[in-house]
Parts: sequence; structure tokens; C-alpha cells
Amino acid sequence: MNLAHLLPLLRSWPTRDATRNALAAGDESVQIEGIPTAARPWLVADLSVAQNRPVLLVTWSAAEAESLAGELKVLLPPEKTVATLPDSLSLLLDDSESERDVSRAGRRMALLVGLSNGICPDILVTTAAALCQAVPPPDAIQKRTLTVKVGESLALDTLSLRLTAFGYAREDLANRPGTFARRGDILDVFPAHAERPVRIDLFGDEVETLRPFDPETQRSEGKIEAFSLFPAHEVAYTRESRESASEALKALLAAEVKRRENQGEDAERLEKLQDAVGVDVSRLSQGAYFAGIERYLPLLHPDAVSLADYLPENALLILDEPSQVRSHAEREREVVETSLRSRAERGELVLVTPSPNNGGPNPPMIGGQGVTDDYLKAATQSRQTLLLALLDRGLPWVAPKTYLKTEGAPAERFASRPGPLAEALDTYVKNGVRVAVISAQTPRVRGIMAERGATEVPVETLLKPGVAGRGIALVPGVLQAGFRLPDAGLVVFTDAEIFGDGREEAKRKRSGRREFREGMRLTSLLDIKPGDYVVHINHGIGQYLGLVRRSVPAGVGLPPVDREYLQVAYDGKDKLFVPVDQLDRVQKYIGSDSASPTVHKLGSQEWLKATARAHRQAKEIANELIALYAARQSLTGYAYSPDTPWVREMEDSFAYVETPDQLAAIEDVKKDLEAPRPMDRLICGDVGYGKTEVAMRAAFKVASEGRQVAVLCPTTVLAAQHYQSFCERLGAFPLRVDQLSRFRSAKEQARTLLELKVAGVDILVGTHRVLSKDVEFKDLGLVIVDEEQRFGVVHKERLKQLRQTVDVLTLTAT
Repeated sequence: MNLAHLLPLLRSWPTRDATRNALAAGDESVQIEGIPTAARPWLVADLSVAQNRPVLLVTWSAAEAESLAGELKVLLPPEKTVATLPDSLSLLLDDSESERDVSRAGRRMALLVGLSNGICPDILVTTAAALCQAVPPPDAIQKRTLTVKVGESLALDTLSLRLTAFGYAREDLANRPGTFARRGDILDVFPAHAERPVRIDLFGDEVETLRPFDPETQRSEGKIEAFSLFPAHEVAYTRESRESASEALKALLAAEVKRRENQGEDAERLEKLQDAVGVDVSRLSQGAYFAGIERYLPLLHPDAVSLADYLPENALLILDEPSQVRSHAEREREVVETSLRSRAERGELVLVTPSPNNGGPNPPMIGGQGVTDDYLKAATQSRQTLLLALLDRGLPWVAPKTYLKTEGAPAERFASRPGPLAEALDTYVKNGVRVAVISAQTPRVRGIMAERGATEVPVETLLKPGVAGRGIALVPGVLQAGFRLPDAGLVVFTDAEIFGDGREEAKRKRSGRREFREGMRLTSLLDIKPGDYVVHINHGIGQYLGLVRRSVPAGVGLPPVDREYLQVAYDGKDKLFVPVDQLDRVQKYIGSDSASPTVHKLGSQEWLKATARAHRQAKEIANELIALYAARQSLTGYAYSPDTPWVREMEDSFAYVETPDQLAAIEDVKKDLEAPRPMDRLICGDVGYGKTEVAMRAAFKVASEGRQVAVLCPTTVLAAQHYQSFCERLGAFPLRVDQLSRFRSAKEQARTLLELKVAGVDILVGTHRVLSKDVEFKDLGLVIVDEEQRFGVVHKERLKQLRQTVDVLTLTAT
């Protein structure tokens, strides 16, 4: 829900008026100290509405940029536009197409092309790293866009050449950004900036239909009338730059080789350097695009500029925490530079430095703090600047002409404590403070207020001057956090303060955008190291030896190119080379014990026999499960009621932000518990990913209806930890949590067993001792098993029996 109608609440804030006046008077720089973080989007949105000019808002991190952009989209009128521009420093480290975040680079490119053509959003939010790096000058990419429309004439041969010139790769399937595929009169293209590829279907030379489709299923999803294509790389070739860049790189390579020879470098490493850089020299001379070409931006665009040069001269520059902006830009640049220096020392590349004739700030290659400051100085000195800071920390070269100080703070947090909340609201109203409560759960807040006699007023009342404007207004909506502005007589509360930290949930509700996921294979690659055992889907278990580069043909008329492979050793000195783009066919071997697995020869039948045995055993287990679940389906289980206020209060007291996976697991468990059949669900997640919270909510739901819960742990230490966690989490509720393990004396255990029989214990935490014959529950409803695979055969048989009669929730990290 849009909240632009709330911006007039800032009218009584003197700092807002003083800022407007200083900017209108033409002050080169204005700094505000003491403005709370949550109030900054409100001020930026208010300035954007009041001033007919674009705003460049720079913050310190990508996460903060997304957060600010999300808040601004809610606070600005619908006709106002907000865009987020990511940095592209990571492209300097990429050496293969599978490593490149093409979608991120494409979205950045689409914005730059738009800016170069005068299409500027009302507010452009970006990071310090994006501001402090070089980009080609606007005229170099101004015309680099292509629009395809239904009904227009189009030659697929010409379009294929244009896509290649835009840096798109031709593949069998266009299933990732920056690729295209052609089959007869159909061309599939995945725009570098888009979420979905598009299928272009021609009738003769005329575009008959344009259909977005799912990259995984390849199924069409409706029709569109037109779409735009932007380059997959920022750098652009010209005939002159192609030749000059390749010659310059060749000269850099020769100079580096000579330097290393004089230092006594060994011949093998020198040859490696010449081969690696020689391929790039050849590519540059031919005008070919490749992963890592951004490293040669200083050679292709010696007249590179900064992002600020893309915006109109009257654009307002706003720096969110300027000292952090400066330090984060330096830190991110240092990370990239350190990596490049290390690779250069290993002979994988040569460092490319900016042209000494370049009048502007240096491109983002080896420069340090001085380069970062050059960019920031150029940006702040060329346009009007507003600095927003919590403390008196600005930039050393900026002496604000107008310095404003405000008294502000984050809103208090009540975390589902209705009593203190009601007292605070009453105090604010009595002191003449206007209170706006922005909530996605306004009926719930209204109920809390009604129980304690608090009166609600229309939001229009808060806009009235003086005493007439006091009161509490409930506004449906979602924001991340609230704030207090004493000198404005204004307090804003959100769900984060009233019910707990819901910032992540707010982001999910605001943005239903599905990100293209590419790169899980790389995460898996980082999980293995030389010496680990791996399993190839076709060839079985082998030992991973590391990554190697091998030359492969690049096509007719092109020199060979280097590609990376995983080298896997098998018995008899056999070796298998797996391309990194086929990493999904390799998994890390996870054995049941510490013994080394058997490694077979490539091409032998041993792996086929092993997989056949595994299939047979899987069928046997499946038959057992079928019998078990058939028995379960014939039984009627206990169906729990929907969530009660107690359950909601317990969940709202959670001190952290639930992850999407956590929320999904919690909802699935609740559905199982509310169904009229026994639950048997497995929750899998690594250590620290919140499995225990899922279990606690299930246990609370069961125990709050008067049924008992058993929590089984494989070790005494883990049982003690779980007992402590359950006690701390549920201590505010009238439930009895007890434990049964060797940490308890015989007398304590006897007392616990007696209380179990009469339902004096609601939740029992313990080791396999809980499965003993002398342990009797009066009304056992749920069994939670932590790491079931670590229990013995006898205990598993007992659990199998329990699964037929009670709900079972199993937790595991493997």
C-alpha cells in the first residue's frame, strides 16, 4: 500500500523546512546531523516531491541500497520512479561465463543506457562502490540498445550478429541471461537485464509473436508486443579501440615478461603468463567479448568517467552516512585490488593501469584511497550535495555551507508487550505528540488499543496544526522501522516495533520479484578441496585433484581458448576432466564413517553394480515405508486447532527475523498438525539455520492444547542444550519443561516419571532414556527427534512404532 499521503506529517519538522530553503537558495552543500536511519527515506521522498529534479542517493552497501529503494517506492507517489544501480566490481574477477552475474550486469547496463539517453529515474539509489568506479562515457553506449516489436520486419541472421556484438553467447538453450539460441525461424533470447527469456517467432521476415517463457521448462508464458535488448558487457568496441587495446595489452605483456625475466622468474610461469594474456590479446584484436573483459576498460575507454557524469547537472547528490560511504568504497576496492595483485603475481594476468592522459578519475584498477577520494570529490564538487549522518561525521574536503542538527531516535520496541505499548501511546498523546502506527495488522493493533482504552483518530487529524493534530492514527501498510522526531512532535511505529523485527518480512511483501538463480554450482565447488572424494553421476567415486586449465578449440578461424576443468583421479592412474559448467554432475562424497571409499577404474562395471545394489536396498526401504504409511493412513490422528492468540504471541516474541525457508517449514508443520492424520515430517538444515525454532513452535502448539511433547536427542550434552533453549524460549508461558538424562539424579528422574503419568510435564527433553519402557506419558501428542540417524537399531524400532500413533518431527543437518 502506498504511503505518500503521510509525507505531509513532516511539515512541522523545522529541519525539513531548513533543508528545503538551503537547497532552494543554492547552497553547495548541506549536512544534517542526528537524523535517524528510518526517517531518511521520508526526507528524501519529501525532497523529491518538492523539487523537480533527479536525486542520486548513495549509501554504503548493496543491502542498504535495496532497503532504501524499497522504502522510497512505498513513500513516493505512484508516478515517481525509483531504480537501484548495482556496482560491477565483481566482473573484474570473473574468468568464465558461468561465474559472471550476467543478470546483475544486465540490469546495470539497462540503467546506464537509459541514463545516457536522458531517461533518468526520479531517485537513483546506488552504492559507494558503484559511484567510485569507472564506466565508459555516455556517448560510447548511448545507442547500444535494440527493440524488437511484433509486426516489424526482422532478419534473424542480422539479429544474431547484433546479439553477438552485444556480447551475447549462442547456446543450445537460452536458459541464462546473456544467451540466445536459434532453431529455424525461431530465436530464443534471454535479455541480460530480464527475468525471463523471450521466444521470437517469425512468419517469413515478419515478427509474428513474442512470448516470454520459463527458462527451466521452456514453456511459453503469454504474449508481449515488444521488448528491449541491452548489451551483456559495459565495455564497447570500436575499430580504433580494438586495435589500440590489443596493442597496448601486448606491450604491457612484453614489459611484464621482461621484468620477470630480470628477476629470475622460472620459464614455466612465464610461459603460463604469456599463454593466458596472449589469448586476451587475440580476443581484443578480433573484437570478441569474454568474461573478464572489464579488466581492460582502461585500454578500451581511456576517457572513462564516473556514474555522476551520467546524471543531469541539476541532480541532487545525497550521501547516506558519508564517512561510511567513503570507508566502504575503499574497502571494496581493496578486496578487488588484492585479488588482482595476487593473480598477477601467480602469472594469471597483467595489471592494467589507467592512461596517464586521462583527465578524470582513474578507472577501478589499483589505486587505493586516493582514487576513491578522487571520485567522491568529483561528485560532491560538481553538484549540490546533501549529507545525512547520525553523528558529526562528514567528508574532509566538504565544508557544509548549511549545517543542521536535529533530535531524532529510533522508535521504542515493545516485542508483543501490549501493556508497555499502551502506556507509551497514552504518554505520547498526553504530551501532544502525533503518533502514526503503520501496520499490516491494523485490526490486531486496534484490538490492543481498545482493550486498554486508547482512542484512534483519522490520519487526516494528524495533519492539523497545534493541539487539534494530536492523537494516534492507524495506517495499513508495511515499512521496515519507525522513528521519533521530538522537534517535529512526531512518532512513527511499525510492526517491527510493535510485534518484533519484521524487516525481512516487509521486504518480501513489497517485492514479489523472483531473482534468477545461477551460481549454486560455484557454491558447491567452493565446498570441495583437493584431496576430497567426489561422486560423478556416470563414473562413480573418484578423488578431486583441483582445477586445471586446458586449451579447447574456439571455432573456425579462432584461436584455442582456455577453459577450467575439475580433475578427478580414478584407480589405475585414470583421470576424468569435468568442465566447470557441468559441475552439477559432481557431488561431494559423504560416507557413513571415516574410512576412505573404494575407487574403481574408469569404464569398469563396479560402479554400475554398486548403484544397482543401492537401487535394490532403496526399494526394500520404500516397501517398508509404504507399509508404515498405509498403516498411518488407516488411523485417525489428532487434528489441532488453528493458531490461538497464545501461539501468535509466542511466535511474535522470536528475537530474530525468520528466513523464507523457516517460514515455509513452520507453515508446513502447522498444516500437518491441523490435519486429521499423524504427522511424519523431516526438517533438514545446517547448524544455525533455525531448525530448533521450528521445533519449538510445533511443541508449543501441541502443548498449548494440553497434549505432551517428547524431544529426543542423541547425546546428553545436546539434551541439556535443548532443555535450556526450551526453558528460555517458553519461560513466559504456563508450560512445564523437564528433562530426562544422566545429568539428573535417580530421585529427580523418578519424580519426573510420576509427573509424566499425570500430565504434570508438558514438554520432556531427553536422550534415548525417553524411549525406555518405564517412561509413560498420559497423552503424548508429538515426538521431536534430533539427528535420528545417530540412534541405535533398537531405538529406531521404537520410533517406528511411535510413528503409527503420534505426530513425529525429525530434525537433521545431514
